[in-house]
Formats: sequence, structure tokens, C-alpha cells
Amino acid sequence: MSLPVIAVEVQFASGVWTDVSAWLQAPVSVKRGSTRVESPVIRYEPGVATVRLKNGDRRFDPTHLGGPYVSGGVSQVTAMRPLRIRATYSGDTYNLFRGYIDVWDVDWIATVHSVVTVTATDAFKVLTNKRRSAVDPPVGAGENTGARIARILDSAGWPAPDRVIATGNSTVQATTLAGDALSELQRVAESEIGELYVDGAGRVVFRNRHGLLLDFRSTNVVATFGQSATAPAPFEVRLNTDDATLWNEIIAQRAGGAERTAGDSASQTKNTTRTYQKSDLLLESDVDVGNWAQWILYISKDPETRFDEIKIHVHADPGTFVVPALGREIGDRIQIWRRPPGGGSPIVRDCFIRGINHEVTQATWITTWTLQSATRYISNFFQLGSGILNSNIVSY
Repeated sequence: MSLPVIAVEVQFASGVWTDVSAWLQAPVSVKRGSTRVESPVIRYEPGVATVRLKNGDRRFDPTHLGGPYVSGGVSQVTAMRPLRIRATYSGDTYNLFRGYIDVWDVDWIATVHSVVTVTATDAFKVLTNKRRSAVDPPVGAGENTGARIARILDSAGWPAPDRVIATGNSTVQATTLAGDALSELQRVAESEIGELYVDGAGRVVFRNRHGLLLDFRSTNVVATFGQSATAPAPFEVRLNTDDATLWNEIIAQRAGGAERTAGDSASQTKNTTRTYQKSDLLLESDVDVGNWAQWILYISKDPETRFDEIKIHVHADPGTFVVPALGREIGDRIQIWRRPPGGGSPIVRDCFIRGINHEVTQATWITTWTLQSATRYISNFFQLGSGILNSNIVSY
């Protein structure tokens, strides 16, 4: 079967998508989410996309005023034009990326050919560059983190249709809405122990911390790789046993509050003390800060043997791998079976997707996912006696 068909579109005129796919030249690259999980509270990076466009007729040359993308004598081939990348396969369309163009990099090959390399960054670029004046008095005391995320996006002028916001599980202190919008959004998400990222459709997504424990796509395995014992698997996985996710002393503090500490003496004796510290939480009470620390300790106190990356060679078997490779999103739970050379039982792990990368050429499509172990996020997480150190966290 053939690979998906990629469509690249640009808004040269406000609200109107222009398809430039006919001038697309491989490779195409899309990268979203986290590139490596090294912390119990994941801060997602801005998504970035790169495409190459044939420019033999100078249509993508901003100095060419006789081209098709000129309005009122002014070229619309400029930075900050919205760009989106989608893929169509078997009648279904998948959103891979939506963002804003950083640069049109025009290159000439002698006098016979020209190619433009276009790079774009997602909504995080807009939100980090949006500076806001402080409001007085502060607003929003006691609102849940989802409401706070919405308030911040409102203050940044981010469109309501381009957001997916869950109701928060924690409440937060009042805010002056000062400074850049992205930094405050990330502080709220970290105070929640939630997720804040931009999805393939360009929407700002906020998931509360219970999402991993209650949402179907995170509590159930939605894609499995390597379960067959006979067919060779066209993917590569990386197995790590390291200290990147090991934190057995948690020191946490809210703005204006007292420091709270949670620790596991058995882990500290066995592994030495590794401290994870957060001093700018926006939570309302020191009790909440203590529960925050206990939650982080529970998921981080022991070292893990984990798959931290899977690289799927979609082109090797499009009929099997296109749908899972293109249809998955950050936070989805997958399962990987790795059968070691030399025999023995397979290594089986459940993982959450934390980063998505597509690299596409004329003949190949490789999707790489950054992974986080899902072992600690089990069905009895909320139950007393499940291994959580402090029973107060059950209702946190």
C-alpha cells in the first residue's frame, strides 16, 4: 500500500488556506511535545515543522512582486503566516501540525533552480511573545486550574475554538496576569501536575492530572507493537535503565507558603538521595503542596527500566502502521513487546506518548515517539493501600 498524501497549506490571506502541496519537495519534518522525559512534571516544548518548496517560478520569493501571493503590490510571503500540515490516507485526514512561519529561506542552485525552506513554530511561539500588563487588584483567587488556563488564554487573545481545556483538579491563587502568557500557563500546569501542549490541529490542550487515570486513551492500551512472535517488527525501541526519572526527595513550596518535603528513606538508602525541588507553585494551601510532593514522590521514588523511545518505519508496512502512527496523540497509552535476541520472555511495557516526530521523504515515513513509563499509573492508584505514602493524596 502507498504512503499517506501530505498537504501543506498557508494562509497568505487571513482565514483562507492556500494549498502549496504541488510545490512540495521532500523531506518534511514535524516535531511536537517532549524530546526526552527527565522530570516527573513534563514541560512540553514548542512544536516545529520544516518543509521544502520548489521555487522555480519565484512564487515563494518575497522580492518577486509578480507572483501569485501578492496583494496591493505587497508580497504576502512573510513570517508569521499560519501554516498547517495534514496527511490523508484511505479517506481519512490526520492533523500533523499547525503553527506560524518563522522564516522563508530562499536558496538558489546556480541560475537554474530555487528551493525555499520554510520553518514554522506552533502556538507556543505566539503565547511566549505575548506580554501582558498587570491587572490590579489580582483576579481569580480559588478558581480551578482549567479556569485559570482559560483566563490566561483570554488575556493573550487566544481564540476559543483553538483550545481544549479540562476542568482542573486543583485550585490556585489569584493572578495579576503579568508577563508572557506561556510562562504562566506552564506554571499552572506544573502546579496541577497536568499536561499543557499544542496538538496536531494547533489547539492548546490542557489535561488535568486525573486525565492519565480516568481518560480512556490513557487508561487503555490504544496501540500495541511487537506482540507477534513471528513477523519481524519494522520499528526500533530504546530500552533504558537510568536515573533520569528517579527522585526520592521532593521539596515543594507555593508562593507565600511554607516548604513541604516528602521522602522515601528506603530509596534514599539504596540509591542515594536525589532531590526534585519546585518553589513557585500556585496552589492555595500548604496542605495541597504537601500532597503535590507526595504524588511526585510516588511516581518517582524508584528507578525504572523503561522504553524511552520508539521509531516506527511506517513505510515498511503502511497498511499496519499508518493509522496508529498518525492517529495517536500526546498522552495516549501504548504497549511495546520487545523480544530480545537469544530468546527468553519478551519485555513488555506500557508507555505514554510524550513527544511526536514525523520525518518524511519521497520513499520513507518514520514516526518517532518519545515515551514515559506508565507502570506507576495503575488502575488502583486511587485506592488506599496501593502503595501511596500519604492517604490524603487519594482525594488530591
